[in-house]
Amino acid sequence: MVTSLAWSLLGFVVIIGVLVTIHEWGHYAVGRWFKVKAEVFSIGFGKPIWTRKVGETQFQLAAIPLGGYVRFLDERNGPVAEDEKHRAFNRQSVYKRFAIVAAGPAINLVFAWLVYVFIYSVGVAQSKALFTIEPEVTPVSEAMASIGELGRSTEQAWWITQVNGRDIYGWQGVSQAVGEGVINQRSHLTLTVSPNIDASTPLQTYYVELPINHLNINDFSADRVFEMGWAGYLPPLPAKLDRVISASAADQAGLRSGDIIDRVDGERVASWQAFVAWVQAHPGETAQISYRRDGAEFNTWVQLAEIEVNGVKRGQFGASVYQDPEIIRQYQQTQQLGLWAASVAGYEQTKTLVSMTLKMLQRMVTGEVSLSHLSGPISIADFSGQAIQSGWVQFLTLMALLSLSLGILNLLPIPMLDGGHLTYYIYEMIRGKPVSESFEMAAQRVGFLMIAGLTLLAISNDLLRLSNG
Repeated sequence: MVTSLAWSLLGFVVIIGVLVTIHEWGHYAVGRWFKVKAEVFSIGFGKPIWTRKVGETQFQLAAIPLGGYVRFLDERNGPVAEDEKHRAFNRQSVYKRFAIVAAGPAINLVFAWLVYVFIYSVGVAQSKALFTIEPEVTPVSEAMASIGELGRSTEQAWWITQVNGRDIYGWQGVSQAVGEGVINQRSHLTLTVSPNIDASTPLQTYYVELPINHLNINDFSADRVFEMGWAGYLPPLPAKLDRVISASAADQAGLRSGDIIDRVDGERVASWQAFVAWVQAHPGETAQISYRRDGAEFNTWVQLAEIEVNGVKRGQFGASVYQDPEIIRQYQQTQQLGLWAASVAGYEQTKTLVSMTLKMLQRMVTGEVSLSHLSGPISIADFSGQAIQSGWVQFLTLMALLSLSLGILNLLPIPMLDGGHLTYYIYEMIRGKPVSESFEMAAQRVGFLMIAGLTLLAISNDLLRLSNG
């Protein structure tokens, strides 16, 4: 619990610190380009805990790490010396003010695109989206039945190579494609599947129509994707132990990491999958296991533990399997692109996520989507902690997604946000005069109440998720 909290705090501070710095740097850089004086560049709100004066700007870290700001010289904040009035923000043309304010959200969108370009350029090996058919009638089994007898086989493994004509790399891509379909209210997705699971490129492909109109956007999550009838597939592996859980049946039998299980009660073990199936089918039973360690053969007796899963008793051994890299590599794929192709792929990914986000916001406004989907700082910290422990790819992917969200959120026409100010400037461009100061002050109060209300709602959603596990 303490370790998890520490990771969450670390991930949150890193991600929010980077994204806020980038956002405020956008305002700062464009302001400086137009010769506007920046008095304060702050990461965080409240009392400064660290400050440093660089040139004419005070850079600082403040106590509340939930945002930041750049304070430009402005006559509305106090008297300005005559020789500096030309550098005051309020003295700039409406087009310059528009550019300075728009630069913050814009740089967040550009940063997300750059992160995706980097990931696609470096290339990351990930497991293919492999599955088998469950024996029950499910959306997946019904879709696969259109292929014929091969598609109805529960023994045949399949590889999802494309969804709606777009290349898919791993289950994360499948999950995003399903989520995009649900958000856009599509009735089905077209999957391209191949039985050539160990090939570098599919030699034989089939097209199947997977219905998704039964999925409810208000009850949708990545878990719902895996409840559609995909049975997980693990390539056949030797029954070589990796981690042995302390005080488990395997541990009490004297088995260690690296041991290779050859026989159970005299019957040869063909694979780890076969051994797991035997264990699950014999809860609480005792059996003789023959195994190899450092080239020598040994025998031992093991009494399996007994657990209950969905009302069904199953045996439990208490060890994981060693996944030989040479075997696993056959079932992985790497998406590594040249700079131009990575730039295009990064743009397409950014465009897709922006479109999904805007569609979700639209459906929230119209009441089609519950506001329970809003997440606050607690959820962000939780996701950040999980991502930073999962690896740099997951962490950068989350950072890109949050950068997009921050950019889009700040473009919403809500007073106090950048989008609210941009709305004023558009009005000024059209009418030739700014909104009245009294109107702006009243709108600021309304904007504050809206943001405070949404923040409280998001935190309430966070706490509800925590309480529900």
